[in-house]
Amino acid sequence: MKRLVLILLLPLMVLAACSHKQEELPLYRQYAWRQDLTAAQVNGFRLNDTVTVDVVFLVADDSAAWQRLKEEMDIRTSEGVTSWMGDIDQPQQRVKGGRLPAWRAMAVHNERTVAFYRIDNDVQYRALLDYQMNKMEQ
Repeated sequence: MKRLVLILLLPLMVLAACSHKQEELPLYRQYAWRQDLTAAQVNGFRLNDTVTVDVVFLVADDSAAWQRLKEEMDIRTSEGVTSWMGDIDQPQQRVKGGRLPAWRAMAVHNERTVAFYRIDNDVQYRALLDYQMNKMEQ
């Protein structure tokens, strides 16, 4: 599973690296050292023709690692997709009221993956929602 996710993410990471300088985000650095997770960062992930965001992916190696990550992120559900807006410095801390910048987090339980999209403005937020809705329809 870990290799599959990396294989799927590799083309995105290469494209992003070619078009944007890769600067390690603090969120990526926070998890990159973990032996029970795979952490990946994509700078300049294209949501549509004009809007990009930075993304950090965390993939748990096994169910025990997934359980630990869920506890760290205060994820209380166990099926489907869990999403929230997280504080820019502490993404597990939920924020309300459209406070930006923030992380839009999407936890996919059956893939043991959490994706964090860095949202700096309303244009990025709306583009991400459109992107996610388009993916759900496919």
